[in-house]
Amino acid sequence: MFNRAVNITASRLGVLALVFSATACSASERKTDTPVVSNPQAHLVAFLPMQEGYGPTDHDAYETTIAPIAADHGMGRVAAYSVSKYLKGAGPTKASTVGVWALASPQSMGAVMSDSRYQANMEHRDRIHDMPQAAMYMTTEEFSGEAPAADEVVLVGMLTMNEGYDFDDHHAYEVSISEITERHGMRLFKEYRVIDALSPGAPQVAAINFWALSSTEALGAVMRDPQYATHIEYRDQIHDMETTTMYFVAPREPGA
Repeated sequence: MFNRAVNITASRLGVLALVFSATACSASERKTDTPVVSNPQAHLVAFLPMQEGYGPTDHDAYETTIAPIAADHGMGRVAAYSVSKYLKGAGPTKASTVGVWALASPQSMGAVMSDSRYQANMEHRDRIHDMPQAAMYMTTEEFSGEAPAADEVVLVGMLTMNEGYDFDDHHAYEVSISEITERHGMRLFKEYRVIDALSPGAPQVAAINFWALSSTEALGAVMRDPQYATHIEYRDQIHDMETTTMYFVAPREPGA
């Protein structure tokens, strides 16, 4: 189904023991001392709810401890976002943070999990994160554009497809509406092809997209555009719009 599928068998073993997202940066470019992963073969994208009383700052403190361990095995933090608003869909309704890690290979994940230094932090990880409600995905990055400006809003979508359709169908649809979305101040800047859902109960999505918007009103302006209306029938034909999940998020610095 996926043209660039990678072998993630090793990364799936015991995957519930792992929580990663990004404490890095601006919207898509790191500003941390974590080594850059050259030519990453995969990306981990995680939607993480926190336990009551904890938030993104607690998550960032945890990841500051985990990051050097991950780097030793070829994982580097790429981006971090705080969830501003859950909009719709079957994804975690109480997700607090969304993050992305670059992997030298999908097997990097299993290596981190086997590291005794990582295992020593698992009790703290489970105390602050609501692991059963997390949604984590192994992906490949298919498109990377200009990072959002400081005054732009970020929309992230977990795109679920109807039976018989896949990432390539979604991508073609995305291209077909790009002129309309950009006219209203909405542009795609990251597109990930989902290779596998790593969390039990996580929606089976085909793509994870990040868009930069001039404002939250830009999304409504796109929806009201008469030209966009001509694409709705095909949109609904290929996407499961009921389970497709959307969030407004804000990029953050570590500890912000």
